Amino acid sequence: MERVRVIRLLHVREGREADFVDSYQGVRERAARAPGHLGEQLCRSLDDPARWLLTSEWESMDAVKRWRTDPDHQMLVEPMNACLHDDRWTGAFQVRGLVAE
Repeated sequence: MERVRVIRLLHVREGREADFVDSYQGVRERAARAPGHLGEQLCRSLDDPARWLLTSEWESMDAVKRWRTDPDHQMLVEPMNACLHDDRWTGAFQVRGLVAE
């Protein structure tokens, strides 16, 4: 089984940062219980604080697909997405190897 990392590049609307983080917490808590979810991280750009990076790691692309089509996912991401500009990007990547620290 090959792990998958999903990357989302997000542009949060000015004044909606707290709403975005609050709604993300609900998504993160539910994702943690999703089969195949291995973890995730939310990062805010130091160069442009309106830009955010959200990554999640999964056991497989099938696990990602199950999560994306889960009715809970659709309901939970709606308030989070309402905080975002339309210029967002999402990609799924196969994890090919780990680099030792």
